[in-house]
Amino acid sequence: MAANVSLLSDMSDKLTDYCRTYFKLDDRQLSSEEMGEFYYAFNKANAFSSATPRESSRPSHRDFVKLLNAYEKFAHAADEYRLSGKSDPAVLATLLSQHDQVRHLAGKVTEDLKNEPD
Repeated sequence: MAANVSLLSDMSDKLTDYCRTYFKLDDRQLSSEEMGEFYYAFNKANAFSSATPRESSRPSHRDFVKLLNAYEKFAHAADEYRLSGKSDPAVLATLLSQHDQVRHLAGKVTEDLKNEPD
């Protein structure tokens, strides 16, 4: 689980960097295909969560599901922002807040894992 938490956290940071530059890479806009890496991270972590139903009673698993939901919401909102075709400070502020929530939940899962027996 820790590897998936790290993956989502790192990808959230990367997506935030793209949001701040309005999805510009050098002289071009980030493509839909390139956005796929953010959805891949979600799908990978979601598959892990689905494959561990026996762990669902653990606080780490419950918080991991919250992390997945927050990350998915953030990724979709960021993609919508990219597709809107215009920079918007209010939307960016909302996206940065969503990123903060992902980071907070990643930290919570990490703490849960430290406090749970193996």
